[in-house]
Amino acid sequence: MSHILRRLGEAALQFRKVGPTKYLPPVISRRRAMVLRKEWLADGKEWPYEHIVPGIPKNDQPYRNGKQRGHKRFVSQEERQQKIDAAMAKMPQTIADYRASRRIPWDAVSPADKLLMTVRQIREKYVYKKLK
Repeated sequence: MSHILRRLGEAALQFRKVGPTKYLPPVISRRRAMVLRKEWLADGKEWPYEHIVPGIPKNDQPYRNGKQRGHKRFVSQEERQQKIDAAMAKMPQTIADYRASRRIPWDAVSPADKLLMTVRQIREKYVYKKLK
């Protein structure tokens, strides 16, 4: 590609006008021109076509000052772990409350119900209706 650039010069990097409204792409594509520019700079030469094919501009401030954003789960992991720990600390009391609400109050069950109903029917009558 460098031999084409030497022969054609600046015209190899610019769009070519053919007719009043038609343009053809450059002989050396933008990607290949960037490769050539990189080779020239590696050889210690100055790139003479900087006004046509400029390099990638260097940012003074990188994105987020060099910190990578990362995944959301890593950012909120500490906060999430604190919520889990707080919920786990309440868990014994929550389980005790749940078991107490599901326990059958046998002293409130009538003797006729104890004889004629199954445990499931008693639970439906005395526990589930109370929860609704």
